[in-house]
Amino acid sequence: MADEHRFHDASDASVQISSLAFLAEASAVLGASLDYEVTLTRLAQLAVPRLADWCVVHLVDTAGTLQAVTTAHVDPARAEQLVDLQQRYPRHLDDDAGPGAALRTATTLYVSEVTEEMLAQTTASAEHLELVRAVGIQSVVIVPLIARQRRLGILSLVTERGRTSSPDDVALAEELGRRAALAVDNARLYHDMDLAQREAAFQAALLRAQNEAGVEGLLVVSPTGEMTSFNRRFAEMWGIPDDVIASRSDEAALARAMEQVVDPESFIRRVHEVYQDPVKPVRDEVVFIDGRVLDRYGAPCLGDDGTYYGWAWYFRDITQQKRTEQALLESGERFATLARTLQESLLPPDLPQVPGVELASRYHPAGAGLDVGGDFYDVFKTGRGTWGIVVGDVCGKGAEAARLTALARYTVRAASMQTRAPSGILTILNEALVRQSASEGERHDARFASVVYASLRRSPVVALTLSSGGHPPALVVRSDGTVEPLSSPGMLLGLFPHPRLVDVTVELGSGDSLVLYTDGVTEARGRRGEYGEQRLASLLATCAGMSAKAVAEAVETAVLDHQDGVARDDIAVLVIHAA
Repeated sequence: MADEHRFHDASDASVQISSLAFLAEASAVLGASLDYEVTLTRLAQLAVPRLADWCVVHLVDTAGTLQAVTTAHVDPARAEQLVDLQQRYPRHLDDDAGPGAALRTATTLYVSEVTEEMLAQTTASAEHLELVRAVGIQSVVIVPLIARQRRLGILSLVTERGRTSSPDDVALAEELGRRAALAVDNARLYHDMDLAQREAAFQAALLRAQNEAGVEGLLVVSPTGEMTSFNRRFAEMWGIPDDVIASRSDEAALARAMEQVVDPESFIRRVHEVYQDPVKPVRDEVVFIDGRVLDRYGAPCLGDDGTYYGWAWYFRDITQQKRTEQALLESGERFATLARTLQESLLPPDLPQVPGVELASRYHPAGAGLDVGGDFYDVFKTGRGTWGIVVGDVCGKGAEAARLTALARYTVRAASMQTRAPSGILTILNEALVRQSASEGERHDARFASVVYASLRRSPVVALTLSSGGHPPALVVRSDGTVEPLSSPGMLLGLFPHPRLVDVTVELGSGDSLVLYTDGVTEARGRRGEYGEQRLASLLATCAGMSAKAVAEAVETAVLDHQDGVARDDIAVLVIHAA
């Protein structure tokens, strides 16, 4: 008996050593690559024939189906048959029995002897039953692959007639499944992190390119006084020496700036006030000793959780604009020309080139153009193959309208770097308008705007996602003459802290157009009453297939004719045409 006991002890020790060696080899396979499909293929080949006659690993896809990513069999020809069988009869998570049930309950399924009744319960049809029966299954071990509380898939080990998996094999399979699940989850996390890093790198490169290509000077100062970001235009405007740029010291840059401005004490005092209480955006003008004038706009860089990351300054050279104002004042034509100059400065000089898309705009001021209106539009690139489009109308006229228009355009452009959702961009603009009114002690309804924002992308068709904040509905003009209002209900911006905003998406086929406009079009009044949406839709139906420029001109002409040639409100039209 003593000899027999020693024999069993030696046999158990041998099994343990063999299992540890197997797990060590499996760990080496799992850690050899971050390509989880390659890794699982090698793992399945390692498990056959050590643990079973064939091994299959399924992973859960987005549709909830268990997709076989690798199948191994002692006979390669049989492996191909098994792959075909699984493709014809895929498994689902909501299956009452088999792999789906094992993963759903997070419990290992061990069947030492598969009966005919079991096969009938887990097959989908008589044909499926015959194919599975032909495999000759003896025993099955199905181990759920779970890592960090995420159900990833299953590891299936099957023996054929003449061989049965033992409880030791089950324990070894469960440990193997645990390690395989961690390897798969790590690989997926690495893949997701790599994609996120690539996207972040692209966005950073795009932001740098936009900053460098802009006509405005940009400077971002950290809470500790370091110039964390700036563009070449900023250095040119302020004449910052290379050694100061290299030091990234905001203090050194401010010292250089104070040598150039007319009122250095007021200049530095204003900067210190902003840095000490970085809450709301600011805007003022800086006058240089050499006669130049810069429009200075600043805003805090805040995270979603309110964390303060620094202050962003934007500088625009408005010297020529100021000189024009003075010349107009002296010539007695100040009001009309000044309004026109300011209005043009609030609109993009040229629309960008978008591959496969025609863009056209028309703007007509009210009356004789003696005052600055509140209508505006803008088109700008937001990413690879995506553009932002905005059309809006702020309340009021004159300088106040110009100020609100500038705030809206700056905010929309800045918001497009934080989120791609049009409703999210309009939410940020609404917060800026509400905050501006509150900070200056105005009535809650003193500042508001109707704005529609659209995100355009080509993938590969022309697709636009829109959100409207109380703006007239966009109109889709199909190539066959059909005109479809694009309903995107939303509340006016600037009146309420949390307006209701939604996103809608539309695709434009070849020859289709999307028409955005302000209420100066539909609310234009003439001897025949209000122009209205019905007249506009009827007009656009006759413009089917026309170019963007022709459609925009047709709308402007029709609305002016309705008012006998004199616009009583500003008219803005923007047309997007799929070529």
